[in-house]
Amino acid sequence: MDVAIPEGSVVYIRYLDHVLYKNTPNVVKEAAERETVGWLTHENDKLLCIENDRTIEKLPYSSGSGSGLVLLKSCILEIRVLRLQKESGWSLISRNTDFRSAESALQTTKRKIQPQ
Repeated sequence: MDVAIPEGSVVYIRYLDHVLYKNTPNVVKEAAERETVGWLTHENDKLLCIENDRTIEKLPYSSGSGSGLVLLKSCILEIRVLRLQKESGWSLISRNTDFRSAESALQTTKRKIQPQ
């Protein structure tokens, strides 16, 4: 990476991922090409830390945790800064502050498998 990207930037990364193979008739000879989008949280001379799922601190049920990836810079094929908030006016934070009316991904009346 030639240009430093500020921490907290939203980035798109295409990278080579290690592959675990086990009990297969043919040996895997290539890394898997993958991609991710997230916030750059740390960088040093060998790696980048990308947080791709995080808790919004102002939510009443916030646990303050996040999930992400640690990527070796030598495995990165492409990285681009995404300027979602500055260029498009979009926000990744919901404008809905009434969490009681938030839509749930799992609706109990529409479950395929009901609890016994």
